[in-house]
Amino acid sequence: MRYVVTVGEHINHIFRNGEVILPKRISEGNSQISSAVVLYSIREDATKEYREIVLSKVKDAEEGFKGLGIPVAVIEVKEPYLFQERIEEFKKLIIPETVINITGGRRIVGYELLYAAVLVRNENPEAIKSVFYVTEKGGVIEFPVVDPKVQLTPLELQILKLAQDYIKRRRRPPSLTELRNQLELINDSTYSTPFISEYVSRLERKGYIKKEKRGRKKLVVPLV
Repeated sequence: MRYVVTVGEHINHIFRNGEVILPKRISEGNSQISSAVVLYSIREDATKEYREIVLSKVKDAEEGFKGLGIPVAVIEVKEPYLFQERIEEFKKLIIPETVINITGGRRIVGYELLYAAVLVRNENPEAIKSVFYVTEKGGVIEFPVVDPKVQLTPLELQILKLAQDYIKRRRRPPSLTELRNQLELINDSTYSTPFISEYVSRLERKGYIKKEKRGRKKLVVPLV
């Protein structure tokens, strides 16, 4: 798995307790990081002091990955406002099973990474494992990697809304079985678990939800 991260004035969003920060569902899945890419961009009018701060944090990030035995490449993003050109460059950084941490650095670079992820995912749904942001308190927010042109069927929309409502009520995502039971109750119909699982997988491929395994249960986590 490749870890792509943007860096600015700090690296608190990358490491915690000697480990790389990941969404919980990925860290609990025992995925191994095989390589890392550190991206940074410094404004042309930045002061010398600011430039030195960013370069220092980039070096810290590089050493942090090396200390964990993870090969790392450091890339300066020049002329970030050439939006389409940067997107094409970022697409080449994405390999099967890539996670993207867009917390640090310049926002334009994060936007370009997100768009690149959407385009790559349209061609290869397995390429993007997550695009996420780390909050000041260390929480992880995953972004939906959704193509706005993709439309959902009525049942897909219903499953997505049920998963969203379930979290609001219960403070946790539903399992496949719980989701199936809710659908049967609302629609007064009978559904098999494999049938619902297939629709959940479609939503996952489209970037609207993620399946998360906890023990023997498969939970349905909405990303929108």
